[in-house]
Amino acid sequence: MLQKLRDQTQGLFFKVLVGAIIFTLAIFGFGAFNLFMNPDPAVASVNGEDISQTRLLQEADRERRRLAMQYGENFDPDMIDPLQLQSAVLDQLIGRALLTQAAEEMDMGASPRQVSSSVAENPNFIVEGRFDQNAYRQVVQMMGYTPQTFMDVTEELIVLDQLRKGIVDSSFTTEWEVRQNARLLNQQRDLAYLAFNVADFAAAIEVSDDDVALRYEENQRAYMSEESIDVDYVELTWTDLLDDPAIEVSEEDLLNAYETDKAANPPEEKRDASHILLAVDDDVSVEEATARALELRERIEAGESFAELAEEFSDDPGSAATGGELGALGKGVFVPEFEEVLWELQEGEVSQPVTTEFGVHLIKLNRIEDAQYPEFETVRAEIDTRLRREQAEALFLERYRELDSLAFEQPDSLDGLSDSLGLDIRHAQNITRSAGSAIFGNEELRQALFTDDVLVNRFNTSAIEYVDNRAVVARVTQRFEPAVRPLEEVSETIRDEIISERAREQVQQEQAAAFARLEAGESVAEVAADVGVDWQRVELAKRNQPGVPREVLQVAFAMQRPTEGGKQIGEASGSGGDRYVVAVTRVADGDVSTMTESEIASIRGMLAQRSSGVDFEGFYNSLEADASISRPDFE
Repeated sequence: MLQKLRDQTQGLFFKVLVGAIIFTLAIFGFGAFNLFMNPDPAVASVNGEDISQTRLLQEADRERRRLAMQYGENFDPDMIDPLQLQSAVLDQLIGRALLTQAAEEMDMGASPRQVSSSVAENPNFIVEGRFDQNAYRQVVQMMGYTPQTFMDVTEELIVLDQLRKGIVDSSFTTEWEVRQNARLLNQQRDLAYLAFNVADFAAAIEVSDDDVALRYEENQRAYMSEESIDVDYVELTWTDLLDDPAIEVSEEDLLNAYETDKAANPPEEKRDASHILLAVDDDVSVEEATARALELRERIEAGESFAELAEEFSDDPGSAATGGELGALGKGVFVPEFEEVLWELQEGEVSQPVTTEFGVHLIKLNRIEDAQYPEFETVRAEIDTRLRREQAEALFLERYRELDSLAFEQPDSLDGLSDSLGLDIRHAQNITRSAGSAIFGNEELRQALFTDDVLVNRFNTSAIEYVDNRAVVARVTQRFEPAVRPLEEVSETIRDEIISERAREQVQQEQAAAFARLEAGESVAEVAADVGVDWQRVELAKRNQPGVPREVLQVAFAMQRPTEGGKQIGEASGSGGDRYVVAVTRVADGDVSTMTESEIASIRGMLAQRSSGVDFEGFYNSLEADASISRPDFE
């Protein structure tokens, strides 16, 4: 079946999808996806399976938070188009649904061991090199899961990874492909090039004041200032409402919230344990491993160190080096057989041999820990802040509606808004259609200012919530029409423009003439002497040869092989208008026999990655082509 799917290879979509999944997992771990399906309107359907509006909005919000984390202080919410974000996230949800359905048809699944290991090894839950139950619960709750639903999400993502590997691992690379790619990728060429640099020609160009004045007179429209405006505005934010008299948090409110939080986070006993694992395989039976475990248990009871025996005999590479320590963990992490025995032990007790799918274990309970919820006074300030914020955000919605209503009812002034809502009237200057300072860097706000009602009729804008819980009403106080900038203000800009244009023209003419002469058979030395540019020669240059312009290498390695004793001539264009004449005189193919094992392995890896990527794309495209998918148009 996999071969059939591989034969349907065609598109590029799935590389993007897989990259998005892997990157999201790298940032947030398995908690980055949500399976909750609320009974709300469906925004898309994949083979009859609905994707709800709530799920789309939740995933879009998670992606927005991921971007904020990625960019840190440089994050600008305005750079995100909400509709484009939702469209991209919906593409991922549709792709995930297609893959999950395919995995189900192939009867793929994940064992409890795989799920537990994935959670225990998730870097988001590792503190000081060990799995931390508190970190686990905090992250899971933050992402909106219970421990069980989080395990379900983890299981599904493991299955998707199995599906991916099943297709990727079926790809193969032949020795002929390796030889051919080595021949091309490691090919070397003798090359030479003449560089015609704009900067060199520009240094010799002089532009008179008359030339500048003439350009200014003939192209005044190019030197006009942009239309700009000054504005007055009022801003309403939820933070300004935190101290509003309407917000009240009583002692009873604090206590009720505390009890609610406490009930949602019941204390959970954790057990700090160590173990010795004796693996069972073709060479070691369960009976043999059990007998060996009993021998080790006798040695422990005789006084030998459990940790030292674990380091010497345990087959668990993750814990053997630390004396078999597993850390303090709660229920739901270990496989059932292991967990049942662990919760029956007393502190310091070593179990009888326990058989699981991993092998045979000896388990030692080091200590029992109770995760108690903090006392009320410890979290009082935090609860008070949270409750006030919740009330402030609710009050913001009420005041926002009032702000919008007043902006419409009193369109000619901000005074009424300021008095009614206690908002200061502020001022901003030199706002254009393309730029503005402070909050007017927001494009939505600027667009509102340049509508006819606001710009021409001088009405207030409506209340605009330009970011969450922050709204503005503004009005134009002064308008500055576009005007021709004075010559003295733009003269240096004009001079630089003329110099650049003339230098580019000269570069193009000189390079074209040199290329034509070389194509006609003239000597390379003679041509170089006449144009006053030296040939830059490189013997056996590689495709990534340091010190050679990238454009020159691209042209040199794209040209046909020269005949024996002959040469091939080409031309290249660089950045900023620089141009080159390129000559290739000899080609030496790469030879796999001269390569190191590491270089050959690199080529094999590149070919395998390319082949598996194409196969994976084909698999996804075949699913998409056969699927019944409905989705909205975000245009």
